[in-house]
Amino acid sequence: MDILYASNKLEKILTNERLIKREYTSFYQKVINRMSELRAANNLNEIPHDPPPRRHKLSGEYANCWGIDVSKNYRIILRPVENVDEMDAKLISAIEILKIEDYH
Repeated sequence: MDILYASNKLEKILTNERLIKREYTSFYQKVINRMSELRAANNLNEIPHDPPPRRHKLSGEYANCWGIDVSKNYRIILRPVENVDEMDAKLISAIEILKIEDYH
């Protein structure tokens, strides 16, 4: 899957395991695992909707976005890059990672 990042800083962090460990100390290994899964997937549908990754559609402030669990509270928030039906995960083959945060 093609992965873009909302900022250069986020790209620098999420493409370097040492920086991931520094930024997300308590759950860094899960961030590394999820990023590896995203890079290996051909489309968003290949990320399971069952835990541990638990891909899910978001609503409210993140209405056109998806979330992927990295810890009990933290999620990778991403959105499709192409103009496709964002409800059909099979069609999403390019994403932009917006942030990793606890939006609860």
